[in-house]
Amino acid sequence: MERGSDVLARSARLSGNAAMAAATASRSLREDPLTFAVQLARRFPAARTPLLAAARRARGSERELAETWLSGDLTSTRALLGEIAGRSGLGRLGAEIAHAAGRPELVADDTRIAPIARARAAWQLGEATRAIALLAEHAPKSRLHRVLRAELAMMTPGTRLRWNATDIAPTTPRHGILHLLTNSLPHTQSGYTVRSHAVLQAQRDAGLDPVAMTRVGYPVVVGKLGAAARDVIDGIDYHRALPPLLAPSPDGRLAQQAEALGRLARSVRPAALQTTTHYPNAVVAREVAEWLGTPWAYEVRGMLEQTWVASLGSDEARERAAASERFSLTREREAELASAADAVFTLSGSMRDDLAARGLPADRITLVPNAIDASLLDRRAPAPADARAALGLPREGFWVGSTSSLVDYEGFDVLLDAVARLRERGHDVRALLVGEGTARPALEAQAAALGLGDAAVFTGRVSRDAVVRHRDALDLFVVPRLDREVTRTVSPLKPVEAMASGRPLVVSALPPLLETIGGELAAAGAAVAPSDVSALSDRIGQIATQPNLRARLTSLGRQRAAALTWQRNGLTYRSAMRKNGADLPMWED
Repeated sequence: MERGSDVLARSARLSGNAAMAAATASRSLREDPLTFAVQLARRFPAARTPLLAAARRARGSERELAETWLSGDLTSTRALLGEIAGRSGLGRLGAEIAHAAGRPELVADDTRIAPIARARAAWQLGEATRAIALLAEHAPKSRLHRVLRAELAMMTPGTRLRWNATDIAPTTPRHGILHLLTNSLPHTQSGYTVRSHAVLQAQRDAGLDPVAMTRVGYPVVVGKLGAAARDVIDGIDYHRALPPLLAPSPDGRLAQQAEALGRLARSVRPAALQTTTHYPNAVVAREVAEWLGTPWAYEVRGMLEQTWVASLGSDEARERAAASERFSLTREREAELASAADAVFTLSGSMRDDLAARGLPADRITLVPNAIDASLLDRRAPAPADARAALGLPREGFWVGSTSSLVDYEGFDVLLDAVARLRERGHDVRALLVGEGTARPALEAQAAALGLGDAAVFTGRVSRDAVVRHRDALDLFVVPRLDREVTRTVSPLKPVEAMASGRPLVVSALPPLLETIGGELAAAGAAVAPSDVSALSDRIGQIATQPNLRARLTSLGRQRAAALTWQRNGLTYRSAMRKNGADLPMWED
């Protein structure tokens, strides 16, 4: 039975979280109701119903556009935006949808559209000074003007964070590593949060005693009003920074983050701090570490500017963004902060090379690749047909697919084309895609147009345990990523998990994927050229019809996975941390 004090504490927490969420929402709603409604619909599907009802009262093309966007079909939305912009120009609602759908180039240069919407579009294209100039002329007292100026300052190399570090920093004894994370389990299920949890477990098993804190306002800002001040997952402590009211500006929120991290540091007295990309986390970690007088580490898991450019919805938008002021500043800022860190970790050789090209000495960068728990190698997965039967899927057929976010650059459109081509040749090949994302509606429409019917199954988002069961159901795991700047540096976790699970694997021949699978597996046929439907369909056909080839790919994959374990990574972290704090007893062998 819950004690009275626990009930009161939980009630107070709920009230505080609700007050913070309400104040933040009220501020946004008051300043720009339409923008708030569109952003709310993006984040919370349940909010789409009232917005759709309002959109149906609109006329002509804006009604069709709103209905298409709210249906989740991003590809059709982007195409329709181009048609409307070319024909009659976008209205206020159309401009907001263009921003949400990654087509800001249709708004930024159209002087018929309100200046604030054009400023937001210019910012999304990376044209930061232009965006701020528009606001300075037309809305100088707006919150957006203040926010973008603060954002620009914070991404500019040399800018330091102002925060209230008034109390005396803790002194010895020091023990453990304090992590600053963007988000975490159990409230967010993603590649980022899964890796973060694995890092924390690996460091714990290596004797580094880690504790984590997530970004200020999280997870209340993503709708988790019942969030506790601390979650314990598999024995790992995740602390939350939940102030009564979020600061209205980016630099203000980072100051709140630093204050919360500093308070936690006074309690746990860490020997070091560690954080992950992108740069706002590093800005905070550097300030708090200097105040504590401890070393800090920066784990570069991706290149923010590359991911941002890849998210845009047209070649023109991507080209403008890649040539923009914001792109250059972000690259320089990340390099500056990585250079300031006492230790730098990254996931792949291609990311290490990217950092080195920005001026960071390669010998200061430690590789900590995506990995699996060694116990996964001892697990014997069921036969794919048996796993499918347990999920209610047909036993027959040769099933190919992936467990992944469904976004454009993952290349699942290429996989569906390859499956259709094989079926035309008489092969009973079927696709299983496990996950959610902006590309899902377009992929489902593509599968229908190809006549795949029940031969293409989309599960949507599933639990962590269900991901394993669906991976077991595959005869062949495929990672068909497109050749983009972001995919040439970032290495995903899913191929390592597939290899460890005893599933043969085929990946696109991109540097981080080739590095992940290793040369022997690539030479055996586990890699094909990206975007090449013929090559992919031929390779799937070979693997489907040659049991010996499947067995070889499976055996080589398990051997490769055995070299990529979190137990090894834990020792790597310990060695790197010891290098930067060798006088600390906790890091002595």
